[in-house]
Amino acid sequence: MNTFTGYDKLKPFGFPIHAGVDGYSRKVLWVELERSNNLPEITARYYLECVKEHGFCPLQTRTDCGTENGIIAAMQCYFRSEDNAPHSGESAHIYGTSTSNQRVENWWSHYWKSSSSWWIQFFKDLVDSGQVDIANETHKECLWFCFHGILQQALDEMKLYWNTHHIRPSRHDTVGGVPDVLFQLPEESGAFDCSVPASKDKILDMEIKCAYEEEENVFQEYFHYVIEEEGLQYPSNHEEALCLFSQLINIAQ
Repeated sequence: MNTFTGYDKLKPFGFPIHAGVDGYSRKVLWVELERSNNLPEITARYYLECVKEHGFCPLQTRTDCGTENGIIAAMQCYFRSEDNAPHSGESAHIYGTSTSNQRVENWWSHYWKSSSSWWIQFFKDLVDSGQVDIANETHKECLWFCFHGILQQALDEMKLYWNTHHIRPSRHDTVGGVPDVLFQLPEESGAFDCSVPASKDKILDMEIKCAYEEEENVFQEYFHYVIEEEGLQYPSNHEEALCLFSQLINIAQ
């Protein structure tokens, strides 16, 4: 069973995250920073891209009851509407609380210990010191502009590490092994393949029906313009991002 869920601990600073985790292998299928993890079109895009990448959908998916997961549930049931495998049709998706799913909670716990706790304190210190006013739209948009690439890079690196490191068996009915290997070769660890082929016609149909175009953001366009006009550099780490934030805010005022 694949589980999809959002992570809101960085959301107060403008950085919500959405992730998909394979239940058996614990492979992180995606972990993406977005302007909002509450828009059904955005979260559905991650799921659809994952199905396109692998050519199949899972036997069953699980999300919490948030409205942002409605399109994922509908697509999963649509992909599974005409096969004879278990949990077909409406049974292909179930709702439940994310906290009751130890696999995805284990991933978020790992992210908290290794990265997000540091970032939360970092942004909190900026707010407490008065350098950042999260109630100010310009400040919040500038935070996104300066830091979202750095944060996404850290997420990508953590995803790569997680999917390629060895996980020990746990009391939550999980087997030991490397997530990437367990995902690709479940039979080698005594499991069976729970993937169900998704037809290209259905994938194309969902691409057309779920097409989503992001709205233009004048703040982000402005910051790009300022960088070009002032000869500033895009940041490659959090220190450079903070320096750029201060420069852009000073110019914008």
